[in-house]
Amino acid sequence: MQNLTSKSLLLLYTKIIKIVFNPSIRKIAWEVDTLTTHYFSDLDKSKFIRPVITVGIFDGVHKGHRYIIDQMQRQAVLNAGQTVIITLWPHPRMVLYPGKEIKLLSTLDEKIELLESSGVDHLVLVPFDKGFAALKANEFIEKVLVEKIGVQSLLLGFDNHFGNNKEGNYEVVRQASLKYGFELLHPAPLFDGRDSVSSTDIRLYLELGEIEKANHLLGYNYFITGKVVEGQKLGRTLSFPTANIVTDEFKMLPRVGVYAVKVKTGYGIFNGMLNIGFRPTVDHNSLHKTIEAHLFDFNNDLYDTIITVTFVARLRDERKFASIDDLRGQLEKDRTDSINILKHIS
Repeated sequence: MQNLTSKSLLLLYTKIIKIVFNPSIRKIAWEVDTLTTHYFSDLDKSKFIRPVITVGIFDGVHKGHRYIIDQMQRQAVLNAGQTVIITLWPHPRMVLYPGKEIKLLSTLDEKIELLESSGVDHLVLVPFDKGFAALKANEFIEKVLVEKIGVQSLLLGFDNHFGNNKEGNYEVVRQASLKYGFELLHPAPLFDGRDSVSSTDIRLYLELGEIEKANHLLGYNYFITGKVVEGQKLGRTLSFPTANIVTDEFKMLPRVGVYAVKVKTGYGIFNGMLNIGFRPTVDHNSLHKTIEAHLFDFNNDLYDTIITVTFVARLRDERKFASIDDLRGQLEKDRTDSINILKHIS
């Protein structure tokens, strides 16, 4: 867990304004000002204007989250106030169940970027550990929401609970709203067809390789960001040079297979195709999963640069071919299929 914490903190170094020790909750909280140009140094209620607050993980910042944000923004207009999202990092399951693997739809930086694009006014990022997990819901409401931020309206999602053992359910929060005089909003869930939109469902679709369904629930095309590293350069021998990408260890990857993608580089955005898998035709008995992107009409050097790959469509499963020539022929078909799909995507 120490390695995870250190790595997470590195992501914050360029965003931290001030570290504030809060004796009432015995923890440190970081306030991040990447969502607006308004800087605030600590959780002082005078820094927030009639705040409309919600608390959540917001992994992926999907359609359901944007629905919540939309409700907050509507209320902020009525309040003549501002929207405030309080989120936790690392993800609580990383702390509470450290031996259980978890994959996230968004890294911390990606989440901040997505929230910024949603027009949220303030993001309060609280580092999560077992001490914070033990904090009672009523103590969190009083010491943080009321005393430190000055909550005027609190939006509680339909399945949202907070505090120790998730005791901060609707009834507990309703009683607190009466005690402290803030407005409690409890909107109905957002449904897409028969199911509510959730990060769990999106992860399942990605696991199944159903990228179009995942993209639909996200409200945008799923993406990964990573560093291009030197590989074995086998793609060059097939006339399909690839960028070998290393991503954050907790970032979820779609199912092994071949995808039509768009790739954002320092040279612009390019169409391409990407393979996630083990390269069974050329790398026998490999246990190492690779991410390799071939960019169309691209001849520049990408080594040691950061690129972002956006998944548009899944083409096929990865499979082992009888010969290199058969593999090359399939890659030609994959390129044609990708071009036909991507030519309709701006």
